[in-house]
Amino acid sequence: MIKIKLYDLEKHRNECTFRPYLWAQDSLKDVGIEFTTGDSYDYAWVGQASIIDKKVSLEESIEKGLEFTSKITGPYMLVDGQDSTSLIGTFEVLRDSDALLLLKSSLLKDTTLYSSGLTLGRSYWGPGDYKLSEFEEFSQMIKLSGTNWLSTHFAGVNIKWYDYKTPKQYDISAMFQYPQGTDVYEHGHHQSIHYDAHRKPMMDVLDKLDYSIAKLENGKRVPIQEYYQRISSAKILLAPFGYGEMAPRDLDAAQFGAVLIKPDMSYVDTNPNIFEDNVTYIACKHDYSDLEEKIDYVMSHYDEVQERLVHNIRERIELTMHPNNIAINVYNIFKEQEGIIT
Repeated sequence: MIKIKLYDLEKHRNECTFRPYLWAQDSLKDVGIEFTTGDSYDYAWVGQASIIDKKVSLEESIEKGLEFTSKITGPYMLVDGQDSTSLIGTFEVLRDSDALLLLKSSLLKDTTLYSSGLTLGRSYWGPGDYKLSEFEEFSQMIKLSGTNWLSTHFAGVNIKWYDYKTPKQYDISAMFQYPQGTDVYEHGHHQSIHYDAHRKPMMDVLDKLDYSIAKLENGKRVPIQEYYQRISSAKILLAPFGYGEMAPRDLDAAQFGAVLIKPDMSYVDTNPNIFEDNVTYIACKHDYSDLEEKIDYVMSHYDEVQERLVHNIRERIELTMHPNNIAINVYNIFKEQEGIIT
């Protein structure tokens, strides 16, 4: 039995990252892997909340992360469960520490983009100053974690498949924050500007449409029951990118039987992956220039599109988010480590 210590499980972002593994711990034990928070272990897993501090400069955050990892005894891996493909902060700790691997929830399929320069490491926010010129040198040490933001949400709630043939009050749900309304910074850089800039073109398109749309007033959140009442009463659920590409509303669409429309996910490498254009969701361009066309298509063929996509995305979720898949992925990660007997 391989025993893995989970560091700082009480920290919120670490709990989110490790939640799917704990949810799948029975399946993991079946392949010889168990978790602990004690001091007797074979390997340690260090979540991003232990090595990243977004409230300080990137340089200071890296220094704090390296100080933390320097105190770990025995072999360890970094686990970055953040909801985007960005490697900001965790890559540098991998590069400068003794970590065996960096396990990441999602990555860019075209890894050359990491060295091209992106805005805070996010390709959908466009070109920027954050450039990982050494990415290829360390690329073999970066693996998919086998979980992502969707599996975190799936493991934390009791997903139900509701009857989606009930009458819908709205044509479209746009129940997401815009504008964000608060200033959020990442290592001294104003994230909110890019967050809103990405979502504004979607709202501009919606403002021109004659469809009935459920949306927030000036981006202000509503009580959770009201939120669910509105999204469950919509034919189409829109899910723009935020700080990452995935969000719980992707699963909400499947749960309530809405057609999911979101920016094209084909550039993202992640596991589990529920996204296949025109099979489980409808992909639009990242600048939303074809959003109106996509909405018109869905509304003109709604019964057929809803039946097909909702069936497919529910089936895909049940298949890919099974705890056995998490166990198999973790098993394969350790199978590749030197000295492990399987």
